[in-house]
This record gives sequence, C-alpha cells and structure tokens, in this order.
Amino acid sequence: MIKRVSLLTASAVVLLLSSPCFAQKFEAVHAVDYKSSDQAEASLAALMHDGAMKDARVSLYIQTFGERVSSHLVVEDFDSYQEYTSTTEDRLASHAWSRYLLQTTDSEYQGSNLVVVVDDHGAPRRTAGYLAAFLIHTTDPATYRSALAELNKAIGNPGVLRLVAHRTGRTDITHAVLIGGADFTVLNEYFDKLYASEAYADFVEKVGDTRKVVAVNMYSRVATWGD
Repeated sequence: MIKRVSLLTASAVVLLLSSPCFAQKFEAVHAVDYKSSDQAEASLAALMHDGAMKDARVSLYIQTFGERVSSHLVVEDFDSYQEYTSTTEDRLASHAWSRYLLQTTDSEYQGSNLVVVVDDHGAPRRTAGYLAAFLIHTTDPATYRSALAELNKAIGNPGVLRLVAHRTGRTDITHAVLIGGADFTVLNEYFDKLYASEAYADFVEKVGDTRKVVAVNMYSRVATWGD
C-alpha cells in the first residue's frame, strides 16, 4: 500500500540458491512517512476491510532505531508472483484505494523493494511484535546461508529468524536477516545471549570477510491484516 504506483525496477542482486518453493515466496516492502501511526493504521485498516483486499496479508511497522529510511514500513506477503499481480490489480481498481490516497495526502512515499524469502528458521516474520533487520552484503551466499542455519541450530531464535535475498534496491545490500520476538525486551535479551556465545563467534569466523553488515534497524509492529 503506497502513495503512488511504481514498478520495482532497481538493480537485481545476488540471489541465494534455494529450492523452487522458496523462489515463489516474497515480500513487497514499502517505505512511507506517515504523519502518525494512528493515521497509518486507520487508513490501512479501511483499505484492508474492502473486498478487493480480502486475501491480502499486510503488516505495518514503525521504525524505532537504526539508519532512518522512513517513519513506517508497510510489508505485503505473497506466495506467488501471480498473487502479487492479481492483488495489486484489484487494489488499484478499488474505491477503497482511492479513499486511502485521499486519507493519506500528507504522507510521503519513499520507495519499495522486493525481497525473496530464502529460509524461515522460526515462525513467520509477521508474528513478531518487535523486529530487527540486519542488512547484509555477502560475496558467498551459500556459505552465509549454511552458517546462519548452523547458528540457529546451536542457539535458536527469539521466535522469528528469516533470511531474505534482495531483488531490488541498493546494490551494497544483497540480503537481510530478520530476527523478531514478542517485544523489545525479548529480542534484546536474545541478542545479549547471542553475542556472548561461542556459536556466534563460530558464525563470524565461518563467514569471515565474505560478509559485511551494512545497517541494523529495529521496528515495532503496529498492526497486521490477513491470515
């Protein structure tokens, strides 16, 4: 859900090797500056209750820490490329979308990115009340994927651990690791344990200089709609 429509035409980057089922699961991530979370939630709720959006799955987040991209993120979840196409066509043709645009004239759309889900080691991303996004550049995607899986096996996760590959956006970001828990405390207590562990030291050694952490941002979930 965005202030204006644009094709996702930014440069494609390295995609992790993965099974065909993962290649058809992805997120459309829209960065929007809203006047307030109340405004954002109310306008999106009105849109999502329209029949045109009956099968859509959308999450609204407010950024709390990190490199600022926008005040909020609106994230759509899709199981197939056709689902994205049909959902987008239905939304743009609906009266609810026109009303949404009128209700959010003072918001500012900052851009959209397409990210493909590579691995879920925990629950779906949208279940986390508080989320950290590690934006990564890796020159060895296969090693990074393997090392992350080993790290999760060794120390677990606070509820959500998702690896995604960026199809669009900045070319210095190839992937993101999304780690989420019930709230701010749960997530940061997990990080306290993680960074002090031998498992994390082993992970850092394995990925070596093939990995660069470009940025780390944190988000609080405002609302979700859909299954």
